[in-house]
Amino acid sequence: MTIRTATGTFLASSAGRATTITITTLACLAGGIFLYLRDPARSEGADTKSSATGAGAGEESATPGGPAADQGQPIAVTRDKAASIGIRTAPASRGNWPERLQVTGRLELNESRVAHVSSLVQGVIREVRVELGQAVEQGDVLAYIDSREVGEAKLKLVQGQLQLASAKRTSEWHDTIQKNTLALLEALGEGKSLEEIETAFRDRPVGAYRQQLVSALARRNHATADYDRIRQLGAESVIPKKEVIRAKAQHEEAEATYRALQEQIRFDARKQASDSQQKVKTAEAGVAISRSHLLILGYTEGDIDSMDPIAEGDRVAYYPVRSPIAGTVIAREARLSQYVDTETELMEIADLSTVWLRADVFEKDLGAVRGLEGQSVTFASASYAGQTFTASVFSLGDVVHDESRAARLLATVDNSQRMLKPGMFVEVELTPRHDAGVLQLPAAAIQRHDGATFVFASDGDGGFERRDVTLGRATAKVVEIRDGLAEGAAVVVHGGFALKSEMLSELMVEE
Repeated sequence: MTIRTATGTFLASSAGRATTITITTLACLAGGIFLYLRDPARSEGADTKSSATGAGAGEESATPGGPAADQGQPIAVTRDKAASIGIRTAPASRGNWPERLQVTGRLELNESRVAHVSSLVQGVIREVRVELGQAVEQGDVLAYIDSREVGEAKLKLVQGQLQLASAKRTSEWHDTIQKNTLALLEALGEGKSLEEIETAFRDRPVGAYRQQLVSALARRNHATADYDRIRQLGAESVIPKKEVIRAKAQHEEAEATYRALQEQIRFDARKQASDSQQKVKTAEAGVAISRSHLLILGYTEGDIDSMDPIAEGDRVAYYPVRSPIAGTVIAREARLSQYVDTETELMEIADLSTVWLRADVFEKDLGAVRGLEGQSVTFASASYAGQTFTASVFSLGDVVHDESRAARLLATVDNSQRMLKPGMFVEVELTPRHDAGVLQLPAAAIQRHDGATFVFASDGDGGFERRDVTLGRATAKVVEIRDGLAEGAAVVVHGGFALKSEMLSELMVEE
């Protein structure tokens, strides 16, 4: 094998040299290589010796990795030698960055589908209708509470409804009276006779206004008749003039009284109708308030419409506690004859058809999983060996917690088969975002020495040269190359350690 260096040519495998290199020399060379690899302070010792003697000043590189001539120094390998040590190359290529993370997760209840059930009223539990683990539907009665507040609210509603019904009947009556009274006044204004009016309004209720108007009309008519008769007699000088004046005054008084009565009756009829309507509105407001109170307590409009507190008897104060969601009773604290208030938790109901997967993504991995929202991840449980499940990520967390230095990943899992139980620990495999156009190499291609990271690239003439590179992300199989290598360069991916040994042996011979 011939190794070309900057200081000359070293024939490591020629027949001529084979006769001059003794077994002792080869042993020393091998020992030197071993010590070279084992002693990280070698380069520092060499620098110190050079500085002390004054020789070789300026020839050593200040950067890790040894002499500056190492970078790009070719190593020639014959075809047979390359085959014997198994050297293989592959081009540095760009592609998607396939990184997968595995973290430990925990299954939890779907917090958006968990109901902590309590009562909206104070009272004593009289009935409990469900057991732990029982499936319930939304609206099912879970328990009955004997509540004074509920009983009073129901009875107040009944009272308000009775008052409203009475107010409506009174208002309807006054509306009818007003309508007939105005019609009667109109008929009187047209000069119809009492006989005609009596016939027209015989079956139409006018109330006390009928008698008042008829009496006033009769008095007016009588006064008018007397005045007409006395005025005629006075004109004939049969009676004194003062009688005519008196009759005229009586006629005018009766006419004024009749007109004033008409105006008063018209006003009174309208006012009574208006007052009755106002009482209806007041009664309606009272009923509406009673209904709103019951609605606040959780009753529906249908419940209130069909409610019959009188028929309920001693159960009039029973308040039903209903399930707000469909699910399974996972906790039950309600007990018979227990006094409860609005802060007492009676039961916990959870919809187990879905569960949440919660996992911590450490700070160093956040960049890799960015954009995972809305994507699917897979996980496995020790309870179901060989089986995997899928979860849909809806949150990667907006906060890195101080203690764990991790953000919380949340995903929804379908659990319609009820195989998964909240509280299970699972192994989660995350498939992060795939960056396109990442220059990458197999991890086996990377060599390290004296703090430097490099690869061996083909020089096109049958040899290989060292290329220092800057690494990025890494997995167990591939590494990202950020600097120091061009796309398409043929890089040694197998047998690089043998080339590294050749390079180090050459350095020892030069020294």
